[in-house]
Amino acid sequence: MSWSVVVNTPELIVQALDLEHRFRISFWDALILQAAVHGGATTVYSEDLASGQKYGAIQVINPLIAP
Repeated sequence: MSWSVVVNTPELIVQALDLEHRFRISFWDALILQAAVHGGATTVYSEDLASGQKYGAIQVINPLIAP
């Protein structure tokens, strides 16, 4: 097993700012989503974001809500 560390480059920060504005979410949530995209993820598990919502290429699932 290996973990990839996503470094917040100026480009990723600008892209996160775009997500923040487009979806009206917090900057920190947008930065998490952008890091997930950069890392190749397609799903983010979060209780803070809208479950079922697609934020660009990322699908959010709330693990605390029964399917």
